[in-house]
Amino acid sequence: MEVTVQELKPRSTLVEIEGTTASQVNAIRRTLLADVPKLAIEDVEFHLGPIRDEATGKDYDSSTSMFDEAIALRLGLLPIPTDLGEFRRKADCTCNGAGCPHCQVMYSIDRKGPCTVYAKDLVPLGDPSLATLEPDVPIVRLGARQALLAYATAVVGAAREHAKWQVAHGVGMFPRPHVRIAKKADCTDACLKRTAASCPVNILEFSGGKLSVTDELKCIDCGACEKACEHGSIKVTPDEEDFFLRFETDGSLSAREALRFSLKDLKRRFDELREAIQAIP
Repeated sequence: MEVTVQELKPRSTLVEIEGTTASQVNAIRRTLLADVPKLAIEDVEFHLGPIRDEATGKDYDSSTSMFDEAIALRLGLLPIPTDLGEFRRKADCTCNGAGCPHCQVMYSIDRKGPCTVYAKDLVPLGDPSLATLEPDVPIVRLGARQALLAYATAVVGAAREHAKWQVAHGVGMFPRPHVRIAKKADCTDACLKRTAASCPVNILEFSGGKLSVTDELKCIDCGACEKACEHGSIKVTPDEEDFFLRFETDGSLSAREALRFSLKDLKRRFDELREAIQAIP
């Protein structure tokens, strides 16, 4: 198996994997979707009752136009930067799940209306670098005399438990396409022009009586060109041992970190499976 990084950005990547099978690449895809851990808000405690602003002496009602559950859901979906070398699941922490700086992060919100509460109003209690990565996401609108005072706790989890812990998005795989062009004797220039025009991604070009491919990797294997050419001068075949894997992240982990973890996690699980099989008498 040979892996080539075709494109790498902080939040997205395109990787080519050669000498593999569709099932192996799909295993990586499924791990990226369901098993890469990250921090996300799990518990939110809302203040109940009146709130007094000490600076102005005004009294506010601790209520909003949304149910508390809806606000908690919005907070849970906010991406939080996660260092997997520092944070771990509560079940795996040395505190035995009691909660410590290595398995949870505390946040607070204290806003008084009229205003719009944004993600940036979710303030980490401690390390400011753990502030949410999308500060301008609106959470709720507060009217006059309304206030929101809440404390939130973020813990490490994976998307297999809830979608708020999903790191990778738009995870897709596709085989390398091979576009073969061999003009048949009875194929006319008009047929080749029609074939070039039929391509929805415009990678076929007809010039000087010849049909050519400008960028084979952009082929989506839709079959339009094969249908347009009545004489079978063009054939698109997917490679069964060469695949591309593309995905992006919400920023809580970089694309590189997410891919590295998924590969390590797959190796660990396969090793455990091998040991379990070998232990069968």
